[in-house]
Amino acid sequence: MPSLDLYYVDELISVRQDQHGGGRGAPPIVDGHRVGTSVNRSCVVMLSALLQGFVEDVFIAISQEKFSKMKSDQDIQRYRTTLRNWGNPNPDNINSLFLRLFIDDVLSGLSWQKCDNDSLKSRLREINQIRNDIAHGKEDLKFNGKTISLSLSKVRTYRNFVEAFGERFEEHVRSKAA
Repeated sequence: MPSLDLYYVDELISVRQDQHGGGRGAPPIVDGHRVGTSVNRSCVVMLSALLQGFVEDVFIAISQEKFSKMKSDQDIQRYRTTLRNWGNPNPDNINSLFLRLFIDDVLSGLSWQKCDNDSLKSRLREINQIRNDIAHGKEDLKFNGKTISLSLSKVRTYRNFVEAFGERFEEHVRSKAA
């Protein structure tokens, strides 16, 4: 069963919390950059990478069930290499990936309390866009044309969303694959 281990993100959040001290207000600016920005950005990149790996692991687990001939580690590894370019875990890429298993719109219907399906897809897009801006060296991070302030609180919100997604996604996919 695939799992989504957020230990490393939690450790970064803890480092960031220690760095900030938990006080009110924004951290100071040093040499034109707010203290802690690199740790916050690292959290988003790591969350996106962990989410991508988790979605891929769920895909492989469902694939193994659908393609019963794929039994050996060598078969699984060979199959996994066909997925190298499926992309970052945004809704379109996730849906395209699972369409390879004839699971149409795999994300439809996935929701939980305080996160309806549209919000889920929007949050996946937001994390992906912020990750892309970070990876491409952009100073200002934007989502839907609006600048995002990547605070420790925002990082925690993303982390909690990814955790909730991880707790529900595999079961949701299994119900659609049945």
